[in-house]
Amino acid sequence: MDLYIDRKRTLLPRIDAIYVLARLMLLVVIGWYAFFGPGESAPRIYWTVILGTFLLQSGYVLLSTRTKLDIRPAYVVSLVYDLALVPVLVYYTGGVDSSFYLVLCLTVSIAAYVLTFPVASATVILASVGYLAVVFPQLTADNYFNVIVRLGFIWIYYLVISYALDYFRRSESRMLKLFNTLNMRTSELEKSQAQLEHIYENSRVLASILDTEGLVLAVDRIMGRVFGYGDYAIILITKGGYQYRVRCVDGVANYTPEDVDVCQMEIIRRVGNIGEPVRIPDTRKRRDYVALGGQSRSAMAVPMVARGRASGVLLAESAERDHFNERDIQLLSIVARSAAMALENAALHKRTEELTIMDELTRAFNYRHFVKKLDEEKKRAARYKMPLSIIMVDIDHFKRFNDTNGHEAGNVVLRELAKIIKGCIRDVDIFARYGGEEFVIVLPQTDLRAARVIGERIREQVEAHKVHLPELGPRTITVSVGVSSYPENGRSEDELVDAADKALYQAKGDGRNM
Repeated sequence: MDLYIDRKRTLLPRIDAIYVLARLMLLVVIGWYAFFGPGESAPRIYWTVILGTFLLQSGYVLLSTRTKLDIRPAYVVSLVYDLALVPVLVYYTGGVDSSFYLVLCLTVSIAAYVLTFPVASATVILASVGYLAVVFPQLTADNYFNVIVRLGFIWIYYLVISYALDYFRRSESRMLKLFNTLNMRTSELEKSQAQLEHIYENSRVLASILDTEGLVLAVDRIMGRVFGYGDYAIILITKGGYQYRVRCVDGVANYTPEDVDVCQMEIIRRVGNIGEPVRIPDTRKRRDYVALGGQSRSAMAVPMVARGRASGVLLAESAERDHFNERDIQLLSIVARSAAMALENAALHKRTEELTIMDELTRAFNYRHFVKKLDEEKKRAARYKMPLSIIMVDIDHFKRFNDTNGHEAGNVVLRELAKIIKGCIRDVDIFARYGGEEFVIVLPQTDLRAARVIGERIREQVEAHKVHLPELGPRTITVSVGVSSYPENGRSEDELVDAADKALYQAKGDGRNM
């Protein structure tokens, strides 16, 4: 059976100081009665012992309140001491007529405050028996009623105090639970606020990113560091379907693009099509979803939607079943929408940039971009002592072709020629429209001999190609090609272009198609 009431956390006021003060006041009363009251019936040595033991016991209580000692044993010592003290005081101060029985009120209060109800009740019973044992010899028909009233008052007082304290403890238990809940909610709110600040700050950062790779890395940082997901994926919608751009399992990210098997991950396609998030309480019960990690039990998929069109899906998993809630969906949706807008801005920026550097008809770079790239490649070639070549291509008799067949047919020829040239060069080569029917190609790390081979290949491919013109049928065209190389034919950009141009006109003068 428990002896003490558990009071590790309490809203009740600490009565330690009040109790010590009450005992000191009682000590003063006993001392006054011993030396100035009608205490002749008790030998002086008895009062000295009483005062000395009372002082020691009160000192123990005071010491417990001033140090880290557990105060409860001191209270128990006081209760045991009072059970012996009160009968002695009553006996030596008049028995039935003694007022020291009131000390039992202090004893009862402390018993109800410190001890469990059964132990406290046993203490009150002992106190009542001790008091009755002292006054019993003096009981008469005239005073027994007073004794009964005193004991009745002590018991009523005890029951009222016990009930009040028990009611207060139950109330404070509910209040402490409420405080705990409020503290937990406050902590969650503060955490959510900090997380939201991070999310909105990162969302602003997303809006400033104008390339897809940088955007993917930024979203990866948000999902890994801000949200703290260990298993997640960033999926983008491409022309070929759905593609993993980031796939993180157990905190280890893989940035190699990989197609999503939508036959096994049908839910990803559904999220992308309907543009609505999906929460999966238990991944092991789904046949349309394959978890990223072997320990994953729940997941959520949020579409990246901007202007009513989905551009990808953000996927997060947890090892706990039914881990994600509506709040998680909402927070990830904020990032998904920001990422979708950023992707759209990046695509728009790319198209705008292309418009400023691309020739609209042939989709080759324009003259301004050619001049910029030639300057960059020439500086790189000079720094690293590498070759650099230029090829200039011009359509033979193009003016006469335009005059005969019309400018619309000429545009078709220009587009077809651009496609042929793109098929003959590398991705690192810079292909631009120099002006009119004239094109130029910058060939980094290519010497004069290799450039002549490429130029001849272009000439042969054009001669062998049939251009199909609307209402006119197939036509054959030819081109003249001029080549120059750094440093053999010039050391500046103008010298290289001038040398290639002269070579081109030499080819035209020698009969064209060469």
